[in-house]
Amino acid sequence: MGTFLHFLNVGQGNMALIQTSDNQNIVVDCNITDANECDVFTYLSRQVGELINIDVFICSHRDADHMRGIKKLHAKFPIRAIFDNEYPGTSTDTKEYRQYMEVRREIGNGEIKKMTWRDFGRTRLRYLSACDDKLANNANAQGIVIKVEHLGESRSNALGSVMLTGDSDAETWRYGIQKDYSKSELDCDILVAGHHGSITFFDDPANKKLYYVGHIVAMNPAMTIVSVGKNPHGHPNTKAMNLYEEYSSGSDEGNKILRTDEQGNICVHLKDEGGWIIKIRQ
Repeated sequence: MGTFLHFLNVGQGNMALIQTSDNQNIVVDCNITDANECDVFTYLSRQVGELINIDVFICSHRDADHMRGIKKLHAKFPIRAIFDNEYPGTSTDTKEYRQYMEVRREIGNGEIKKMTWRDFGRTRLRYLSACDDKLANNANAQGIVIKVEHLGESRSNALGSVMLTGDSDAETWRYGIQKDYSKSELDCDILVAGHHGSITFFDDPANKKLYYVGHIVAMNPAMTIVSVGKNPHGHPNTKAMNLYEEYSSGSDEGNKILRTDEQGNICVHLKDEGGWIIKIRQ
């Protein structure tokens, strides 16, 4: 079996389905619109079946493109539990925010705190960051960063891992996560690009002449996945893409970057025997 992570093609936003080794369905963020609703639900139905619950919904942060359409998701695949970081975020005066809070109140919620983890069988969700007091003035730095690991049978080591970075930026890592974790603890096989490929993942406020790469050097990913769609923000940024290309070592076939707007739905399989496989699925 193993652990499966599906990165859905939801346009300019994030949505990931994690199928754990103990057969639970976890959705991290959503961006369901009138335009993509049919495609999203068709894909989810193929993976989890019809009339199946979402065991856990995790909102990395309350920006509209990370919680849009949660009422539709809850109506189609009833959500059993919601977790977030308790931080209000920057989208408090939007329809998406009001709908998210409505569902959150209906279901009840739990709080995710940084430097904690939770196991689902051999699937471990390691919460590297959430509401970091060291970066109180940076809204994106309050978001949840998750390292998903597939553990060996003894649960003493990770056989494969994927880093979900949300909208985190260079500050989140340089002055937050990397103060809390060693380089070996940040190593991952697959990296999901920060903030839809924005240059903020590499921008260093302390040095406008240089880009920060200490975090991606520590992670040392084989491949980078970019969740992105048509947008007015210039995502993904050309320089950021060049840096992801430079610091991703590449798959056995030499591939370094995959994009949801170009490849569509992307599935990562972290295998029981170790290693990983990426497949493009419609």
